[in-house]
Amino acid sequence: MKIQIRFFLLLISFSLFVTVASSQTKPNFRSVPEFVNNGDTIKIEYDASGTVLKNQKNVSAIMYSYQNYKWYASDITLNGTGNNWSVTVKVPKDCGLLAFKFKADTLIDNNHDQGYFLMMRDKKRAGLMAKGAYAGWAFSRSPKYGKDIPDYIKFEGIKDSATYHWLNQEISFNQESKSVLVYPYAIAVNATFKGDALPRLQRVLTYLKRADATESDLLNARKILLGLLQDKKTADSVDKVLAQKFPKGSLARLAAFKAIPRGNDMKIMLAGFKKFLADFPEEGTDKTFNEENRINYDIIKQNIIIFSSYADKNYADLDKHLNELSYGMINNLYYKIVDIPLKRKEVDEKTLLAVSEKLIKRLEFIRANRPEDYSYLSPKEWVEMVNNNMAKQMVTDHIHLLNSAGRYKAALTYADNAQPILGYKNAAFNNELSITLDKLSDKERLSTLLAKSVYENQASTEMLAMLKNSYIKAKGNEEGFDTYLASLKNTADSKKMKDDILKEQMEIPMVDFAMQDLNGKTVKLSDFKGKTVVFDFWATWCVPCKASFPGMKLAVEKYAKDPNVVFYFVDTEERGETYKKEIAAYIKANNYPFNILFDNKAADGKATGEVFDRVCKTFKISGIPQKIVVDHNGIARFRSIGFNGSATELADEISTMVDITKTIQ
Repeated sequence: MKIQIRFFLLLISFSLFVTVASSQTKPNFRSVPEFVNNGDTIKIEYDASGTVLKNQKNVSAIMYSYQNYKWYASDITLNGTGNNWSVTVKVPKDCGLLAFKFKADTLIDNNHDQGYFLMMRDKKRAGLMAKGAYAGWAFSRSPKYGKDIPDYIKFEGIKDSATYHWLNQEISFNQESKSVLVYPYAIAVNATFKGDALPRLQRVLTYLKRADATESDLLNARKILLGLLQDKKTADSVDKVLAQKFPKGSLARLAAFKAIPRGNDMKIMLAGFKKFLADFPEEGTDKTFNEENRINYDIIKQNIIIFSSYADKNYADLDKHLNELSYGMINNLYYKIVDIPLKRKEVDEKTLLAVSEKLIKRLEFIRANRPEDYSYLSPKEWVEMVNNNMAKQMVTDHIHLLNSAGRYKAALTYADNAQPILGYKNAAFNNELSITLDKLSDKERLSTLLAKSVYENQASTEMLAMLKNSYIKAKGNEEGFDTYLASLKNTADSKKMKDDILKEQMEIPMVDFAMQDLNGKTVKLSDFKGKTVVFDFWATWCVPCKASFPGMKLAVEKYAKDPNVVFYFVDTEERGETYKKEIAAYIKANNYPFNILFDNKAADGKATGEVFDRVCKTFKISGIPQKIVVDHNGIARFRSIGFNGSATELADEISTMVDITKTIQ
């Protein structure tokens, strides 16, 4: 009888495998041998003809292996000629399922969102599929369970009943998987059997609440009771067992986390976060429970570092927790303790350089040591993602700090790594690189950078000055420079900008106002009858507002001799008593030829903003910087929101708006 049962199971397993292979494997993809055991060395053959990769010269692949109920990605180098490609791979011993993605440049073949899969047979258990084969097959095609291969195949997914079937198979043949798969299994049971699911879920709960249950088992029981069965009474009884068996466990951690003081006093919150971390260290905690209850140790450590750097003006806590920081946290932390204080000039640049270097070095270490949480990315994909992140979020600040310290060669190293990613489409990066190249006397590369930055409309005022100086040295004077500058620009982009601006044209009367300028003179909207007016709403505390001023200066200077175009910079949303003096000093120190207007006190009297509040209601906008272009009849025609970092692009945008507005009768 045992032999018959074993033979029957063998036939079932074999037929299931053949069904999977025949439905998913196309003639252009096969393994040799056809039936694969975990631990085998196999040959993968891929025929690109008939796929999106037909006739591509450099085809590569990513192999996903499902090991111990988790996905691991690796880069695969293919050998071949024409459309025929192959590779020999060693299947990991603990692998249950393999999946392949073929690619060339940006083209990807994933079998039309069906995937290329190989289910493994168990080398040690004849007639059975390998551990993880059924679970991997279920999850890879059930994206709503959140355990598929991210960005591999995109489709709605198989039915819950099919997911249940495959998970049931997995648990039946691999009993040790019960605790690992229990919650998604319970979800599949509940969705499949609906009103008849209770008896099955009760059997699951009986297992989870057994005498030798782990904390994870009991937490899963609690989750099923609360999330699927809405049985709070039984869940409370499980809570009592958890509190008894694990007095310093997850529930105690959650209670302590909720008790951390919140509010505006950084020192009190800092002490609370430190106490929590001391009482409940991260090591050994239930990661899933933490995520579900928003107990994020990364954020806790981030808050400790930020609060100590802001409140105590030291970075001792950064040094303490630096090597514990995850990839995901470094981005946010860099923004909070380097980028913001740098742009606001709150911390000296020497200090910020030391902080920047520590965070960059930590990220470089993580780049070289892919974390387990990102195992679904191949090594190449992982490095590419980190490099993109560094280039777009950190490198410009870091190069600036290195330039300020006179470390131009180090700055160039980081710039060289970032430029293939950023190209010439980031004005702030272009500006820092121009400084680096200028200091290193690399005239040829600097000339290319300046020209291409102008072409992309991503140049700074400093770069325009460099370009002008170079022109004067070559020509002997500045005659013809404006024509030369215009010749460098991308006319297609200029036309597109104009077309896009025309689509946003409006016809709304500008709100009436009476505000004082720097000299205490009252200025009214009616004063501008017959003129085109650009209003720039800004504040001293607004970093992007002030960052846009060099571009606005270019626009102001362009129309300096045009009596029918005027610019007014409306300072708003200010508190305190000294901001007028501070603004006067700031405008003078930066040599900005700006007409300043001060917004009136808002209705509540706590800050200025009376005019801007009415502007927001009229134009259905909020936030600064906001620039509004008004025609000669007091009708608002265009507005520009925010600032994307390019002085030349902003100047061209405002100039285009002004020129169109001037033509309106």
